[in-house]
Amino acid sequence: MTHPSDPGQSQPPGHPYGPPPPPPSGTQQPPPSYHQPGPLPGPRASTPGHATGPQQAWVPIPREKGLLGGLLDANFDTLVTPKLIKFWYVLAILLISVQCLAFLLLGLKIATWDDFWAWGVIMAVSSPFVWLFELLMVRILMEAVMVRFKGVEYLHVIKDKI
Repeated sequence: MTHPSDPGQSQPPGHPYGPPPPPPSGTQQPPPSYHQPGPLPGPRASTPGHATGPQQAWVPIPREKGLLGGLLDANFDTLVTPKLIKFWYVLAILLISVQCLAFLLLGLKIATWDDFWAWGVIMAVSSPFVWLFELLMVRILMEAVMVRFKGVEYLHVIKDKI
């Protein structure tokens, strides 16, 4: 028997995967960069027809730091790797493509020789497979890194709810 959280299994009710669902409609939501800390100190004038109680205010929370701000963050509260991972992936695709193109051209040049022509044909034929294998390895590595960072993000969400 498999565990209900195994891939391919149906989700049990009340245990959704991913971020929490949005609150029910009909409630006024603040902008995403604001949170409601609780009552403000001080008296509040009551007006007819309105219930008296503590005054509530939306207080801005600090925005996420940019790339340079994250690099200079000595407390490591801002994660830089998720911001750079797309750049590194595109750079890896370009470098792997250039390397495999050079591998293909070298194989074609060697294939014109009188001796060792078979090695040139093998190099030329295998270059697309080398490209695919290297790209697959880079993708697996970067996905593993991102899974780690996404786990940290979800833990922050859980911590903030408590």
